[in-house]
Amino acid sequence: MSVLDEQKGEEESVNPYYVLFCSAINAQKELVVLLYKNDIVLFNKAFVDFTKINSPKEFLREYSSIFNRFVPYDSYFHSGKIENLALWVDEFIKLPQEEKIVSMLDYKTEAYAFTLDVQIPVLDYTLLIFTDISQDLIKRIMVENDTSIDKESLAYDKKYFIYTSKSFYDTAIFNKKIIGITIIDLITQDTIDEKTLKDFVVDIKGIIRKSDMLVRWEEKQFLLACFVDSAENSEKINEKLRKESHYEIRLGTAIQENREEISRIVENAESMLL
Repeated sequence: MSVLDEQKGEEESVNPYYVLFCSAINAQKELVVLLYKNDIVLFNKAFVDFTKINSPKEFLREYSSIFNRFVPYDSYFHSGKIENLALWVDEFIKLPQEEKIVSMLDYKTEAYAFTLDVQIPVLDYTLLIFTDISQDLIKRIMVENDTSIDKESLAYDKKYFIYTSKSFYDTAIFNKKIIGITIIDLITQDTIDEKTLKDFVVDIKGIIRKSDMLVRWEEKQFLLACFVDSAENSEKINEKLRKESHYEIRLGTAIQENREEISRIVENAESMLL
């Protein structure tokens, strides 16, 4: 049974445009929800994947209204910001574009932020389109708070990389690339000072590409994240590091296989340190 089968009823045989509409919204990566007089009557596969709720009937039984799914974060739109909940769509439409953001929890209770586009194509029908901007907000917040860069080395901060790794992962898929992770150990017996760290980062950045991401991973250890076409491509980058770096280093590299998560690639790279 397809994701919309339970929602079709007799419409399929009566109106072919209904079937076309279902197919169109199912092809979208955004969460798409159709309301009739504030009640959910239809949603797409992306919404099912996000909530693990398979039908409007099930959703209404659990939550009564899509509005009840909005997390009450002060920075986002939610029930505490309006007086008449029945008129939330009208109130939302009046908001400035930069305030049209809501937060919802997925089926694993992880919080996501979405821009919400509200359209009323036909009287009494409201189309809601949720576009995930969680990673963009994380980046913006961390940049604004000046936490994206490790102060001692001027490489990217480890927490910044971890928080934004989903964007890196998604970009690889979009560009039909695989992810190569190299752990770079700076070999020195001395206590490493700030100047040495910064000089080392400048040295490495002079060798790698602008699209590569150099991250301060541990005290004397860095992580290099790259988009590559193959293991051979990644090895060429490593050979260049060995030949052109002015510092003694050791490397451990792993290549993404079967779209595995970045955390797993990092573990494999750490195990390959020579």
